[in-house]
Amino acid sequence: MFRAAAWGRFLVRTSWDPSSVAHPDRQSWDEYFLDLARAASTRATCVRRKHGAVIVRSRRIVATGYNGAPSGYPHCADGACPRARSDAPQGHDYESCTAIHAEANALLFSSPEERDGATLYCTGAPCFGCAKLIANSGIAEVVASGGRYDGWEHVRDFLRACGVRIRLLDGFEGSPALDLASATG
Repeated sequence: MFRAAAWGRFLVRTSWDPSSVAHPDRQSWDEYFLDLARAASTRATCVRRKHGAVIVRSRRIVATGYNGAPSGYPHCADGACPRARSDAPQGHDYESCTAIHAEANALLFSSPEERDGATLYCTGAPCFGCAKLIANSGIAEVVASGGRYDGWEHVRDFLRACGVRIRLLDGFEGSPALDLASATG
């Protein structure tokens, strides 16, 4: 069953099972944690894309991450990224990218014990490089708010073959109550 909720200029379509929610106006856990990943993305310093990730175990936040340059290195937004200065198409030439992806940062800031059986929420389908890290990290499931790209099916199939469940929640663009378009950092 799907719910479409209008709020201001927003229209949000999310999966919703009324039997699993005591209060129909309350966000599901997936919506809540995807909104937190979206909030983390506002810290991103990449000039091409803003991504965020949250690792959750037993409905408790283990770690967050966003994409950006390593600590101590100039930010991509300050002109330090050679990939951003190139004409490389989206999804290509990552070897020249100085940013650490949101999923990788979240994994770096969590321990193997914390990740074991956890769920990683992210603001888009992970790239193949992050999928390899996820597959070997102990993460049991990835939930992304859509973000399909050319070739993402390969990532999906790879994660499934490695025993990691992956769900892409199409149409989930964040809670209308959490308008991050005007957020400043």
